[in-house]
Amino acid sequence: MKKIILSLVGLFLTIVTMAQPTFVSTQPSNKNVVIEEFTGTNCTWCPAGHKIVNAISTANPGRIVAINIHQGGFSGNNPDYKTEWGNALANQYSIASYPNGTLNRGSGPVNYTTWPTAVTPILAQQSIVNVAARAQIDAETRLLTVTVEVYYTADAETSTNKLNVAILQNEVIGPQSGMDKNPDYVVGTQYRHMHMLRHLITGQWGDLLSVETSGVIPAGTFFTKTYTYTLPDAIRNVPLEFENIEIAAFVAKDNKTIYTGTLCQPTFIIANQFGAEIKSYKLNDLSGCSKYVGQTLKVRNIGQDTIKSMVIDTRVFGLSNITNWEGEIATFQTADIPNLPVLELQNGIQNEVDVLIRSINGIPTDLREITTFKKPAPARNGLTLYLTLDNYGTETTWNIKNSSGTVVKSGGPYTDAQTDRLKVVDLTITENDCYTFTINDQYGDGINSGYGVGGYYILDGQGDTIVVSDGKFGASDVRKIGYGDYIGLEEVSLNDVSMTIYPNPAKDNATLDINLSQNSVATIKVVDLMGRNVIDLGTKSMKAGQNTIELNTSNLNNGMYFVKVASENGVVTKKITINR
Repeated sequence: MKKIILSLVGLFLTIVTMAQPTFVSTQPSNKNVVIEEFTGTNCTWCPAGHKIVNAISTANPGRIVAINIHQGGFSGNNPDYKTEWGNALANQYSIASYPNGTLNRGSGPVNYTTWPTAVTPILAQQSIVNVAARAQIDAETRLLTVTVEVYYTADAETSTNKLNVAILQNEVIGPQSGMDKNPDYVVGTQYRHMHMLRHLITGQWGDLLSVETSGVIPAGTFFTKTYTYTLPDAIRNVPLEFENIEIAAFVAKDNKTIYTGTLCQPTFIIANQFGAEIKSYKLNDLSGCSKYVGQTLKVRNIGQDTIKSMVIDTRVFGLSNITNWEGEIATFQTADIPNLPVLELQNGIQNEVDVLIRSINGIPTDLREITTFKKPAPARNGLTLYLTLDNYGTETTWNIKNSSGTVVKSGGPYTDAQTDRLKVVDLTITENDCYTFTINDQYGDGINSGYGVGGYYILDGQGDTIVVSDGKFGASDVRKIGYGDYIGLEEVSLNDVSMTIYPNPAKDNATLDINLSQNSVATIKVVDLMGRNVIDLGTKSMKAGQNTIELNTSNLNNGMYFVKVASENGVVTKKITINR
């Protein structure tokens, strides 16, 4: 996730003191209610709180600003819906039970069962200030621009207030305990997470609104501010789908008193008639431990027109594999591309796959992604499992089966809250075969979801790592292991490494935000359309999470280039345009 450092990157404009209101009301109005709801995917009663807030919003259209903050012990890590802001928001009220929440950050948290009656008197109170917001998103560059107008209809209580601008996301589909308590939000076996806090553009406690005098902000004072933020593809490995974004803006006297707030839905700038982005690309082992693999490709339409045809080229070692696809993908929709050809990978080396969309609706394109898949040599001289449990060992079981389905070795369940959570097990593998290792978690949240950091890896007798997992899976994790004459596919997907480039187009400088799932050494290069290196930043050590790299592009001519990051997490390539 890209951090917003206002003083360094100039993401907001100064107050235009002579400006006049253009879309904010100048008439006295009653307060809107900002409900900050603290929640989590492992919280059984939290869907009941979601249902109550939805009912309040429906009964008071345009008057409720709902912000769902995933935080605390119930929030979990798989997926990780938390933010860097949640703990500080919860700590100022000592939030200890969930669901819980604050209404305009009053004197303290309000029990969720009383929210319907608690909002009524607040809605009847007159506000000293009105706030309105407008936002737009450039679909190609993912640049979000938010303009907020603030008008004081009465004197404030101090000479300084704070303007807060939050990015919320709807329709985040994922797991949730207690879904039966809010069935309207259930989609199959998953849950529709709404109004989820993803980022605070103005920082933890907001952007200062102040007047030069030592007195209070007087009635008739008008502020206008504009913020820009390049939306990353994902935050904490959770996709940030910009068509589901809403913007919340509110004015506070201090960190605990909100006067009023508002919501706005961004409009979209879709400059191109057609456009697409590759959302994910994976290889699938077709028949156990085989060098022949299938392909899974997801493409998202970010153009004006419906995509009806594409020519897709997946290249391995320079060999083209052409797919002529026909179908329909509407604007901002994502589709799976079926019937891609089977690829033949090479053993014992990294296999780089170059995915190119040659044309859309018959018009040539330059859309391209590169990813790397490791095809390790077969395991030999035995296998050893190194399993680190979480706090709930009784939920964990595992087994390894041969190709005929016979269990060769198994383990678990274990004991809860063990002091020594590392288990080292000889898997007693001696026969050449394709084996299947399966680990199960009875609760369904893996062994690394916030209740003790678990994970596992498998080494062969030569000390080579055959399988590694950080323990972040759901009910089970299944891996194929080739032994002796068989080979196993170790896959590194695009979801393990992502990159955002801004500004784009760039002039003399650009910033790369590179997100990794684990610590890694990475090389960063810029290549031209002929594949020639024009910038080589060499090798850099990077941490799990966000890494920010400054790229000097002053020596590049105007035109299009590709930034390529190759790491142990995989390879990602993004287009950058130089335009002076």
